[in-house]
Amino acid sequence: MVITRAPFRISFFGGSSDYEDFYSKHGSFLIGTTIDKYSYTSSRFRPNILKLENIVSYSEVQRFKEVGEVKNPLIRESLRKFNFLKKLDVHLFADIPSRTGLGGSSSCCCSILLGLSHLDNSPLSKKELAKTAIEIERVTLKESGGIQDQIWAAYGGFNSIEIKTNGDFSVKPMPISDEFKKEFQDSLCLVYANQQRDTEEIAASHSNKNKKNILSYAKEAYHLFTEEDTASIAMLFRESWEEKKKLSPLITNDALDRLEKDLLRSGAKGLKLLGSGGCGFFLCMSDPYTIKKIKGKFKDAVFDFSFENRGSEQIFTK
Repeated sequence: MVITRAPFRISFFGGSSDYEDFYSKHGSFLIGTTIDKYSYTSSRFRPNILKLENIVSYSEVQRFKEVGEVKNPLIRESLRKFNFLKKLDVHLFADIPSRTGLGGSSSCCCSILLGLSHLDNSPLSKKELAKTAIEIERVTLKESGGIQDQIWAAYGGFNSIEIKTNGDFSVKPMPISDEFKKEFQDSLCLVYANQQRDTEEIAASHSNKNKKNILSYAKEAYHLFTEEDTASIAMLFRESWEEKKKLSPLITNDALDRLEKDLLRSGAKGLKLLGSGGCGFFLCMSDPYTIKKIKGKFKDAVFDFSFENRGSEQIFTK
């Protein structure tokens, strides 16, 4: 048996510039981090004495003989990448619900692929893992969206990602001190909007839009991080979020607007809705004292997290 996990992510700047229709012309630059919440996969070959069938479990349990019978497209296409002759048990579970703007689909894909590659005795490197997940989600399944989520899930860490016009990418740790990283983490909180929506339509609405300002905000933010200027980073959060809302009317709604106003009245200096929009988590930034007050006010809607830097990994084998 192999157990693998892949982290969820928080994208700080540059989101939506990682769509192919944009980066193929202008390139992309993103800043973000992965967090200590994960999508897990356990994979094993079924013992011979058990019934000769494959089993996958996620939100439902399915028994099947041929890979093409698998209902879940992400699992089905991940299994197609390997030519297993033995029967399999594959079980998926996660720390966070799906469709909440933290890159869960790509975390799930990376976790599955890494587990199956270890079971196949051909473990994927981080770059191979990210590229394979991108191929499955964006090429094979033709799902709308960018390519940052797969890269975050594979690599992990507090990084910048540069995507070239040909789709190649590089991942570099942000040049900040451990002290500032801790200070920055203490200045953030996640507040759950308690909404889940099918984000495919929302993600598709981001395509073929002018995202040059979003890209420029990400490059400006890089310099603010190197200067460890938290006040300016918070203000740039708000400016970047306002720019992102211009991409599509589906990105926000009345309920999200009300929550945003409440968070600003409560002292948030900067905020943004994570993911493609319409649901999920608001990321709030302020001084640590005010963040504690916000956490006290919103209580059960607050989701505690810490930064992580390991990315997708095997955590158990037997």
